[in-house]
This record gives sequence, structure tokens and C-alpha cells, in this order.
Amino acid sequence: MPDSSFGRYSGGLHGRRAGRPAPRPWERSFRCPSTARRRPLEAPARRYEDFVALHEEISAGSDPRLRPLWWTGISAALCGGVLAFASVAALRTMAGVDVPVFAGGRTGAVPAATSYALCAMAGTIQATALMHLLVASSARPVRAFAWIGAIAVVLLTILPLVLEGPFDAALATSGLNLVGGTAVVALLSLVVVGSRPFPPEGGRGRF
Repeated sequence: MPDSSFGRYSGGLHGRRAGRPAPRPWERSFRCPSTARRRPLEAPARRYEDFVALHEEISAGSDPRLRPLWWTGISAALCGGVLAFASVAALRTMAGVDVPVFAGGRTGAVPAATSYALCAMAGTIQATALMHLLVASSARPVRAFAWIGAIAVVLLTILPLVLEGPFDAALATSGLNLVGGTAVVALLSLVVVGSRPFPPEGGRGRF
């Protein structure tokens, strides 16, 4: 251990703990002044309180506000699947429109309607799971879900129009996607808004 005018030290910079790597010269020369400022004394305590609050929230179990969301999501998936099946079957048998356009004209009415209904149900469940994730992690879940849902609905509306197939089938598929997607996004957003707890007077709520 070398000697110095300040006593015996471990060979690193003065004031640093032994075994801790010394900063490189360019780090010492070009360090941002804001990094050299000391954190306030209440910052560690605040971080500890946030950690304890997060641990208590996770250990408390499921959030009761999420139950209406999932009940609505599952109900919307079942109802949307039935409506999608009925719409495709009616358009194929009565109007002669090969909906959905990705199924083609050679597919029967029942298989095409079943495939479209399953896609509608899966999309609704995925949207519900996305809203659950946003409610648990985002400060403004409804706004974030509205933006993501709007982008998804626009893509689902445009996608059938670029596929190869009859124009009437592509237009009908695009209309079904637009109506169904908009209904799911609006319904889930309204459920979350309706189940939001109101913050106490003079306080700030989670949302």
C-alpha cells in the first residue's frame, strides 16, 4: 500500500473506497456538473417508501378495478365473436360477398365465419390484456390505450384494401374491422374511466 501526504491509502483516488475502480481521466474531465451534485437527504427515504408501497400493492393481490375490465373484455369477446360469425355468414349466403377477403371465395361460409369470429375474439382478449398492462403501469392508461387502439384500428381498416381479392369483399371486411375495432376500444376505455377511483380532496390520485 503506497504512502502519501494524506496517509496510507489503497492506490486509488483520495476519498474513494478500496477496491472501487477509479474513473477514467476523460470521465473526470468531462463529467456533467449535474452528476456532481449531491442528492437531497430525503431522496433515499422517498425511494424506500415507494418501494414499500409497491411491494404492498403487489402482495395485496389483484386490483378490484381490473375485475370489471376483464368481465367486460370476456363478454365483449364472446358477443363480438357471435356478431362476427353472423355477419360473415349473412354476407356470404345472402349477399354473395366473400367476407373476409383473406378467406377467399372457395372457402365455405361456416369455416370463413368461424375463422373471422376467432380472430375477433382473440383481438378483443389481447386488447383487454393491453389495457390491464397500461392500468398497472401507465400514469394515463386510457389515453395510451386510445392512441394504440386507434393505430391498430386504422391498420386493420387499411389492410383488407391492399390484399388481392374482390373489391366488395375487401370493402366489407374493412368496414367490419373498423366498426368492431372502434367498438372494442371505446368500450374498454369507458369501463376503465368508469371504474377509476376519484382522488381525495387536496390529493393526487394514481391516474
